Amino acid sequence: MNPPAPKRSRRSVIALAAVSVVALLACLVLAGYLALPMLAGQYLPVEKIRQLGFADFNGRISRIGLYRTAAGPFIFGQAHRPAIVIRSVELDYSPGELRRRKIGCVRIDDVTVNALVTPHGIVLPGLEGIHSGKKTPEEPSVSGGLPAGLGKIFGKIEIRSARILLQWGQSTYRIPFDVDIAPEPSDPTKLTAEVRLFPGEQRVALKLRADLANGTGALSLNGSAIHLDRFADLFHRVPNLDLSGTLNLNASAQVQTQPFAISDVSIDAAWHDGRLKVGNASIMPEADNAPATFSAFSANLADWQIDVSGAQLQTPARVAVKTVKASIGLAGDVRTISGQADLTVLPFGIRCPETVTLANRVPLPLVFDIHNSASGGWSASCHTPEKEETDQKEEAERADQLDLTVKGLRLQSQVPRFKLEVGIEAEAMQASWQMGMPGIRAAAFGIEVWGDSARIEGRVAVKAPFFDVSWQTDVRLDLPAATLDGHGLAGDLANLEMSVGARQDADAAPVVQGRLRMSDGRLRHDSAGFELAGLRLDLPYGLNTPAGTAQGRFSVKRMRYGVHSLGSLDGRVTRSTDAYLFSATHSSDLFPEMTAAIEGSVQLSESADPVAVLRMKVPPYSLAAGADLGRLIPAMEDVALSGTVSAGATASVSKRGMQGDCKLTITDGLLELAPKQIRVEGIDATIHFPELPRIRSAPAQTLQFSRAAMGSIVVDGGRFDFQVESPDTLLVEKGRLSWCGGKVDAQSLRIAAKRQNYQISLYCQRLGLSQILEQLGAVNAKGSGTVNGRIPVLYSNGSIRFDDGFLFSTPGEEGQIQLTGTEILTRGIPPETPQFAQVELAREALKDYNYKWAKLGMTTEGETLIMRLQFDGKPAKPLPFVYKKEIGSFVRVEAGSQGSVFQGISLDVNLKLPLNRLLQYKDIVDMID
Repeated sequence: MNPPAPKRSRRSVIALAAVSVVALLACLVLAGYLALPMLAGQYLPVEKIRQLGFADFNGRISRIGLYRTAAGPFIFGQAHRPAIVIRSVELDYSPGELRRRKIGCVRIDDVTVNALVTPHGIVLPGLEGIHSGKKTPEEPSVSGGLPAGLGKIFGKIEIRSARILLQWGQSTYRIPFDVDIAPEPSDPTKLTAEVRLFPGEQRVALKLRADLANGTGALSLNGSAIHLDRFADLFHRVPNLDLSGTLNLNASAQVQTQPFAISDVSIDAAWHDGRLKVGNASIMPEADNAPATFSAFSANLADWQIDVSGAQLQTPARVAVKTVKASIGLAGDVRTISGQADLTVLPFGIRCPETVTLANRVPLPLVFDIHNSASGGWSASCHTPEKEETDQKEEAERADQLDLTVKGLRLQSQVPRFKLEVGIEAEAMQASWQMGMPGIRAAAFGIEVWGDSARIEGRVAVKAPFFDVSWQTDVRLDLPAATLDGHGLAGDLANLEMSVGARQDADAAPVVQGRLRMSDGRLRHDSAGFELAGLRLDLPYGLNTPAGTAQGRFSVKRMRYGVHSLGSLDGRVTRSTDAYLFSATHSSDLFPEMTAAIEGSVQLSESADPVAVLRMKVPPYSLAAGADLGRLIPAMEDVALSGTVSAGATASVSKRGMQGDCKLTITDGLLELAPKQIRVEGIDATIHFPELPRIRSAPAQTLQFSRAAMGSIVVDGGRFDFQVESPDTLLVEKGRLSWCGGKVDAQSLRIAAKRQNYQISLYCQRLGLSQILEQLGAVNAKGSGTVNGRIPVLYSNGSIRFDDGFLFSTPGEEGQIQLTGTEILTRGIPPETPQFAQVELAREALKDYNYKWAKLGMTTEGETLIMRLQFDGKPAKPLPFVYKKEIGSFVRVEAGSQGSVFQGISLDVNLKLPLNRLLQYKDIVDMID
């Protein structure tokens, strides 16, 4: 019998067995630790991920432990251009949590989301299935909400170091973001998720508080002090867009998952210190310290309430947006937008292309209404709200009225009121508008027009089928009554109306037709004394209209000058292809049955030259005998004119300015001034003005007459050549009078207004001496013989003087003179004086006197013409005088006594005559002045 084993051996065996078991367990744990991640990786839901639209997916689990599992990277999409890349995922847990099927924390790090901007929106590369919107039969249908127990399987989820890489063209924009998701500790059915985006290194937070048990949630968005300048490169991708400033954004909404619905959406935004510019238009907050605000609310996403305030349009015109309140309805078959806007147009100045300026503020309240039907039709209306009469009176007293200037035209009125309606259906659009302008006033070029009100209305219709656009429009302006004033011109215009109709058919030029009408008008120029009454106008205008189809009329019922009625005017206007043609007839009231024919044209082409042409013709008209010119010219009272008058004129407006030509003619004229015994017969005159509007006639104009008489002075015809040099200057080039059987020639003389001193020399040839004495000497004269010489005539300050003029008998030619009625020679001489006897001897000798030579001197003393007669010859028969030595002179003998025969006697006799009575020159000068 063997003895029992010692105790030490048993302990060794037990120890060795324990070590072997531990080693085996350790080997098993190590083998599981190394092989479990690879084994778990085979169970990743690759097929499910592919069903989401990712054709390619790669991922792995790198480590699984008792307290932590690590995985990554996960690549969604193709390796060279993945949609999403997750570099690291860590699951933290404890054995107790695992027993409760809960993960303590899920940490996801280093996430990259690649996105592309395409014409169809933002897409992720490789997600073709999602973007195509098509499902395979194997795809499960996603319905319902998140499981209520979702909050029990994890403690929190963290995403850090995540970014979105947005590629737009050749540029890439980086948007970092973080995500935190955690259930509430007290209630795991309530979940809070927060996404923090950092675009441009600025924080925008999106937060969701979800009630998984009830399938509801509250969503909010918050962005404070977002500097829009940091997104300038993104804004600039839109052509002509620029946005700057600071934005505060807050939004909230309620979410329901079964069925899915969003409600109680609220958006509030405040924009500070910035500018939005789109093309030539720019908008900014109205005040420097106050923001522009935008708010929107919808209970069901179908009906919205929108409020906008504090914005200001800067260009092209300045418009302050005080408030805009709108209601938007998206439910049903008709979508609507309606509301009110309180706008104010601020003073501005722009060029478009002409300069347009607004001098003061103009309030512009609006009521608008827009409808969009399910068929695609649109209708919209906009108008100024109706106001009570008291409000209108207050508005009229306010300073903020319309004061608009466009290229020199200033337009003023009380605040305009208007209405606009627009309808769009399929390929057609129609619109109509009305505008009322109370208290309108317009001024341009020194002329001002104003009235109680003006009304503008119009409509437009457009049809736009593919490649076949046509449109039609009508506009009308009504001004019931207006007053005009400027440049001395004043008047009243009644029922002024301007209408325009235009249309354009497919592949055709636009056609424009319109009319300017006035039913009654009155114009006057007080300083000129001119007045037009009963003005009527119907003027057509247009573009691309058939020639001759547009006809109009114009007329003036009465034209007055001072107290004189000049007559009436009646005309027609016809529009040709490239011009307006007009014709008119003027019927005179001053001269019965006198008419003037007027015709002309106005070119429409900008290249035409001349632009306008006017022609006027007065056919030969016989003035009634004794027509009193005093009716027309008060200074010519008692002056009568008769004869045949005619006139013709042309005028043109070209690029060089205005040019004209006028010719006036009188034939067989008779001018009479009966109280002064002045009569001019056989007047023929023509005056031609070739340089109108310059008042300057052609040279060598002629005026001739067959006979002129001033009292006893008779001129047997004459001719003057003259030129009107200006309205104030007349040049008498030369003149010739047939007087006393001879000729009197006058040198040139320039007559100027307000000039008081003139000098002219009259050159006399073979004037009958006896006729001169007969006409000037207040005596009866007969005889033969002529005289020649020069008579200087001076005119100074209203007085005429003869400056030592002399007429001499023709050399070698003897003559005879027989003067009777010479009592004027002895007037004022005492009869008993020797001087009286000498004058009596001379008177007797001149009754029949033969002279060898004679001389007539003419001079002026004061208002008296002194004619000095000097003769050398002898009486034709004995004179009844004898010489007495005791007294040393001749004395008259009694009748029947023998007188004395004189073989030679020289006579020197002075005749004194009142010059003004002789020539009536003072009355003529007063008439001219």
